[in-house]
Amino acid sequence: MKTIYLFALSLVVSLPAFAQEKGNAYNLDKEYAMAANGTLILKCSDAKVSISGTTRTNAHVKINRLVTTKGWVFGNHDEFSVDVTEEGGNLEVEERKHHQMSGVIGYYSEKYTIDISVPQGASLRVKGDDGDYKINNIDGEISIEADDADVALTACSGSRFRFRLDDGDITMDEGKGDLTIDADDADVRISNAKFSSINADMDDGDLIVETALFDNGDYRIRSQDGLVALTVTQGGGKFEIRHDDTRVITEGNFQKLEESEDRTRLALASGNANVEIRTDDARVRLVKR
Repeated sequence: MKTIYLFALSLVVSLPAFAQEKGNAYNLDKEYAMAANGTLILKCSDAKVSISGTTRTNAHVKINRLVTTKGWVFGNHDEFSVDVTEEGGNLEVEERKHHQMSGVIGYYSEKYTIDISVPQGASLRVKGDDGDYKINNIDGEISIEADDADVALTACSGSRFRFRLDDGDITMDEGKGDLTIDADDADVRISNAKFSSINADMDDGDLIVETALFDNGDYRIRSQDGLVALTVTQGGGKFEIRHDDTRVITEGNFQKLEESEDRTRLALASGNANVEIRTDDARVRLVKR
C-alpha cells in the first residue's frame, strides 16, 4: 500500500497544481516600404489571410494571433514571431512558430489573422500550410503553394497565375494570360477568364473553367478522377481527348472528327487553339457558349 501511495503522489506532483486559463497574444500593426510593382512574399500557416491591392504607395501589415488555453495543459511550449524584411522594393513576411503540446484536458483555441494591403500593381508569392486565403485586386503575378487551404481570388487582373495545392479549393472570378495548376484532392472553379494558355494537372478533383480560347493558344489538362468542364466563351480550335474509362459530353457546335475507345477528337470553328485533355476515370464536359 505504501508503494502505491507514493506512486500516486508523484503523479499528482508532476501535474500543474491547479487548472488555469492562459492567453498568449501577438500583435503587429505597421507600415512598410514597398514599390508599386514590388512582390509580397508571405510564408505562414493556419491563418485566415486577407491580401488586398489598393492605391496606397506602401504596404500595411496587420497580424493578430491569440492562443487561449483553459484547464490542464501538458508540455505546452509556444513560441511565435514574424520577420518582416524590406528589400529592393519587395516585402517578405515570414512566420516563425514553434508549437508543442503533449496533451490538454480542457480547452485550446488559436485565433490567427493576417491582413495585408499593398499597391495594386504588386505581385504575390505565398507559401502556406492550412488556412484560408482571400486575395483581392492584385494585378501582378500570383503564385500560391499551400496544403489544406481554400484560396479565393477576386478582381485579380494579372497575366500569370500559378497554384500548387494539396486539398482545398481555388475560386477565381476572372483571369487572363498563363494559368498553371498542380492540385491533389482540390476543386478549381474559374469564371469569366481569357487565358492564352492553361497547364493543369489534377488528381481527384474537379476543374471547372470558363474562358475564351486564343489563336495558337495552348491548353493542356491532365486529370485522374473527377470532372473536367471547359466552357468556351470565344474562339475555337481542335480538341484531343485521351481517355480510359471516360464519358465525353459536348454542348454547342462541336464537330466530331474521331471517336474510339481511348481517343476522342473534336473541332470548334472560329479559332485554331490547341486543347489536349488526358484523363483516366474523369468526366469531360465541353460547352460552347
